Amino acid sequence: MKHIIIIGGTSGIGLALADWHLNQSWQVTVIGSNAEKIAKLPQSLLQNPAFTAHVCDISDNIARRKLFDKLAQQPFNRLIYCAGKYYNERQNQLNQDESQHMLAINLQAFQAVFGWASEQLKQSYNTDKSLIAIASVAGLLDFEDASLYAKCKRAMIASCDAYRIGLRPFHINVICIASGYIDTTQLRSLNNGDASHKPHIISEQQAVKEIMTAIEQNIALHIFPKPMKRIMSLLSVLPKPLLNQIMKLQYRHQDKHVR
Repeated sequence: MKHIIIIGGTSGIGLALADWHLNQSWQVTVIGSNAEKIAKLPQSLLQNPAFTAHVCDISDNIARRKLFDKLAQQPFNRLIYCAGKYYNERQNQLNQDESQHMLAINLQAFQAVFGWASEQLKQSYNTDKSLIAIASVAGLLDFEDASLYAKCKRAMIASCDAYRIGLRPFHINVICIASGYIDTTQLRSLNNGDASHKPHIISEQQAVKEIMTAIEQNIALHIFPKPMKRIMSLLSVLPKPLLNQIMKLQYRHQDKHVR
């Protein structure tokens, strides 16, 4: 039985991807930081012998090393890094704890997980080996006032590109997902319960379909939905000062809906 590990797989798109793999007869291991959230997962899931959930604060170096030791006991074919942390930096200036937490989850832990997982897969005789990172379209644009969140996602995209080249001789695929807005519980909670105003927002089911297409077709950087991809392509060729002004106006417009 093929085995997948999903970091950040106890809610949102991570959990939706876990469900997809279970339905395809994969063994699924998910990692989440909240024990209560794991305990509230459906009993049909928790009692499924092909499903395992571990509690770990992936940003904690000691906890992460213990997790790696545990995960190393069972070979895997595929790892997806879905963990992420977001604070609205435009409405509230980040304090030290928020800044540290966002950097740790969105970049430092990602680098540690991909470094560990790549070494595990190099030594594995499994076929169909792949590493997948869930980034964001926010990381596609380079402009002066980009948020810490966007900068981390941009670094994630660049790291995946390097890993893809470096792991090619080992027959390990590396895929980066740069999605637009996905209608998750977390996104709705950040927007007073309603994220319908977000441009080109798509359902979790649509997002899973896009992500699985990218994995199955080994697409290096998959940007979706298509309208968002076209917008990003247009914006990316603009001079940085102009892009900076356009993005400020766009963020200001979106923030009116969450005040």
